[in-house]
Amino acid sequence: MQSRYLQGLALFIGTIIGVGVFTLPFAITHIGLFGGLSLLGLLAVAMLVVHLMYGDAIVATPGRHHLPVYAERYLGRGWGSLATISNLVLLNGALLVYVLLGSQFLASLVQFIFPGFSLGASLAIFFCIGAVIFFFDGIFSTEIEELLTILLILVLAIVIGWGMLRGHITGIGPVVWGSPSLPYGAILFSLAGAVVLPRVYATLGTDHHAFRSLVIFGTLMPAILYGLFIVAVWAASPAGPSQEAILGMQPLLGRWVVALGATVGFLATITSYIGVGLTYKSLLQFDFRLSRLLAWAFVTAVPFLLVVAGFANFIAIIGFVGAISIGFDNIVIIRLWHALPEHKFLALWPRWGSVALVAVFVAGMAAALLEFWGDILTL
Repeated sequence: MQSRYLQGLALFIGTIIGVGVFTLPFAITHIGLFGGLSLLGLLAVAMLVVHLMYGDAIVATPGRHHLPVYAERYLGRGWGSLATISNLVLLNGALLVYVLLGSQFLASLVQFIFPGFSLGASLAIFFCIGAVIFFFDGIFSTEIEELLTILLILVLAIVIGWGMLRGHITGIGPVVWGSPSLPYGAILFSLAGAVVLPRVYATLGTDHHAFRSLVIFGTLMPAILYGLFIVAVWAASPAGPSQEAILGMQPLLGRWVVALGATVGFLATITSYIGVGLTYKSLLQFDFRLSRLLAWAFVTAVPFLLVVAGFANFIAIIGFVGAISIGFDNIVIIRLWHALPEHKFLALWPRWGSVALVAVFVAGMAAALLEFWGDILTL
């Protein structure tokens, strides 16, 4: 059981700690370090509640399903259809972001040895990795995810320690509410892991107690690492955090921090890419009743087709997907939790707490839509 627990934990943490972590130091420049860390803490608690609520729905419902099926079963066909649309936007958007940044990190890493290595070649390698793992599914993917997640945490810890030892922060500064919707969406995207919880539960073999502790630990550990990473990047970036976090540390930490950062970035993206991709394939097979081959082709090809179509602004994609799709999915999870016949994971949660969470997610969705509309008007 310990082996299954570690595999499930690696799957959950590896999926949560994705490319979003690299957008956080720059994103919170809109609200200051203190404001960013405070928002991170509040949203971590909110996502822990949501993950436990979803865990209640998973253990209370026989069979292996995903959010659209849970929503239709407990809330009706209308909510099921909306959850389907939201899930498709979330999964495709997440895979697109992983492909965009993962291939860039891989190219940066290989260029240290082969300077002429191109981004196109990196995209091709990323495509082949996904195609092979998604085709074989669970035959060896869980062991790969566990190993990659362990490496990710170790290398991320090195970057954090290096940045804190060599860097310096004179003060955390005031909260500056310039544009809170960008850090809100980026943080929410970085903390979300509900999409992979059905697969985590299946990995554990339906052990309820182990599943509950895994959800708690697996949600809080990434949040703690994010906070430490943000402080380390701010401390080691004399001119302020760069858009992808790592380059801003180069003047103080040297050229090798780019190689180390690229390693972290590739590990973070590939673990999330595998976890989300296999969850997407499972959704298409078990809930949409597609054949295994067709589901594999769809999950493997669509992100790269979106890249070819010109979707390349990963920060905008993360902010939009985080605030809109993840926010809406969280609202669905809260509603279906209240519709469950019994609660094993979160029995004492008050209704006013759910109302407050829904208000937060609705406000985040509204802010993101207003910002998106404003961007359209300025075109």
